Amino acid sequence: MSKLPEKKRAPRAKVRQGGAGADLSEDAGDESQIIGALARGLQVLGAFHLGDSQLGNHEFAQRTGLPKATVSRITFTLAKGGFLSFDPRQRMYHLGPKAVNLGFIARADADIRGNLRPMMQQFANETGLNVGLGVRDKDSMLYIDTWEGTALVGLKVYPGFRIPILTTAMGRAYLAALTPGELQIQLGELARQMINDDQSRAMVDAQNEHFQRHGFAISMGDWVDDIGTIAVPFSRPDRRQIYVISVGGPIYRMTRSFIYDELGPRLIAFRNSVESSARF
Repeated sequence: MSKLPEKKRAPRAKVRQGGAGADLSEDAGDESQIIGALARGLQVLGAFHLGDSQLGNHEFAQRTGLPKATVSRITFTLAKGGFLSFDPRQRMYHLGPKAVNLGFIARADADIRGNLRPMMQQFANETGLNVGLGVRDKDSMLYIDTWEGTALVGLKVYPGFRIPILTTAMGRAYLAALTPGELQIQLGELARQMINDDQSRAMVDAQNEHFQRHGFAISMGDWVDDIGTIAVPFSRPDRRQIYVISVGGPIYRMTRSFIYDELGPRLIAFRNSVESSARF
C-alpha cells in the first residue's frame, strides 16, 4: 500500500498552479469581451421555439431583430458547421446534428444531476464532507454540481468552477477511466500543463497504479494546501460522457485509516449503486 505524501499544513488553503481554478464568470461584466459575430449566431440558434420544426431567414430576422442579410450569412455559416441543416426545396433550416447532440448531452446531464441530487446530498450529510460531480472540459475538470457537508473547507467550489486535471483527484480519476489510446491523446492535449513531460507521465502512471490497486484516485494537498480529496469515475454504458464523483474535506480529517478503511470503500459502493441504478 502506497504511503500518503507528508504535507506541511499551511494556516489557510492555498491554490497551486495559480489561476487554475478559474471563475467562469471572470470578466462577465465586461461588454468588451463579447464576440459580436458569435453572439449573433447564438441569437439565431436561440430563435427556435418548442414545436418549431424549421425556420426560414425571414423568421430568424423577425425573431432576432437582425438584418436579413446578416441572418443569411449566419445561417449559411451555421449550416456549414453542422449546427443547422438546410432544406433546399423549402429553403428552410432545422437544427443540425451538432445542435441536436448538444441538446441530448444537456438533457442527459440534467437527468443525471436531478436523479443524483438527493443521493449526493445524503452522502455529504452522512460523511460531513463536500461532494462534487464533474466532467472534463478541454484542459480542465468542470464542476457541474456540488453538495456541501458540515466540514469547514478552505476553498469554495460551485457549478461552473474549473480545476486542473493532473493535480486533482477528480482529474486523476478521469484519466484512470480512459483507455490507453484515449489517455495518450489526453496527455498530448495537457502538455502545456506539464512542467516536465517525463515526470508528469510518471506521476500519471503512479496515480493510475494507485487507482487500479484501491479503486479510487487521491489528491492530498497536491492542488490546494490542507485539502484532501478522493474521487471515482463512472459513465453510461455507451461511454459518451465520463463523470467523476469527488469527496473532499480538510486534510486533518482525511487520515489514512479513514480514507482506505472507510471513505474509499464507501465511495466505491456508492458509485456502483449509481451505475446499477435504473435511474442512471
